[in-house]
Amino acid sequence: MSMLPVYAKALVKALPFGPQPGASLPDREIGRSVALEATAYAGFTRVVEAPLTDTVHPGYLHILAFPLSMQLLADPAVPLPLVGMVHVRNRMDVHRPVRIGDVVDLNVSLAGPFTHPAGTTIDVVMRASVDGELAVTETTTYLAKGKHLDGAKPQEQPEREDFVAPRPTALWRLDPIIGQRYAKASGDYNPIHLNGLAARGFGFPRVIAHGMYTASRALAVADPRLDAYRWDVSFAKPILLPSTVGFAFTAGHRHESARFAVFDPAKGKPHVLSSVEAIEG
Repeated sequence: MSMLPVYAKALVKALPFGPQPGASLPDREIGRSVALEATAYAGFTRVVEAPLTDTVHPGYLHILAFPLSMQLLADPAVPLPLVGMVHVRNRMDVHRPVRIGDVVDLNVSLAGPFTHPAGTTIDVVMRASVDGELAVTETTTYLAKGKHLDGAKPQEQPEREDFVAPRPTALWRLDPIIGQRYAKASGDYNPIHLNGLAARGFGFPRVIAHGMYTASRALAVADPRLDAYRWDVSFAKPILLPSTVGFAFTAGHRHESARFAVFDPAKGKPHVLSSVEAIEG
């Protein structure tokens, strides 16, 4: 699915003389069916360094639904601009494994808008089903910084614990090419990940890594082997490219329920905080 019309719509919407929406979200849901094909999935696993098995990494389902998410957020009736929105957190409930060869029915809708200390958020809600059975649900939260809407609803904010950087068990050297590689695998060609001038236009001194690249790579290391689980992600300080970042478990163990982080090993500041917790399928 080409993202060019979506990006064009988002840019027009951001113009001061563009369409003027109301304060509520459009009541709209869109979907697509995707046959999970081994070659395309293998490309994703190479980028995030995930083991190549027939069980699909949930981050891959996120990128399959990504064009639908952007299409909804770029709708002129949505009262917040897509340009400049920040991905602040993610939650995926994996109710059952999704495997190569499955045909996945994806349905995406919006929830909100919600109040936030730094502006207003919108949730993108994705449901992935296989043979009529719900397999994965996802809530992706985007923040429009400095934007406030009278009709926004209050929403409880997750508590963020004080982060004390552990000793890294791995160091990742991330070069700017990773932005291009993940963009090709995911379809997320946001220029802040690819172009230094665009990144500076949004206040970053250099291009930044895709948040879901970092989160998906961290989950690949955790490699949960649970029948059903919740994968929570909180995005903190963006990773400027190039950078060397640390990875470590902060609780639990690989293959099990656990907490883990990607962080700046020199300054001790977190980039991505994640957890995996077993749930009832």
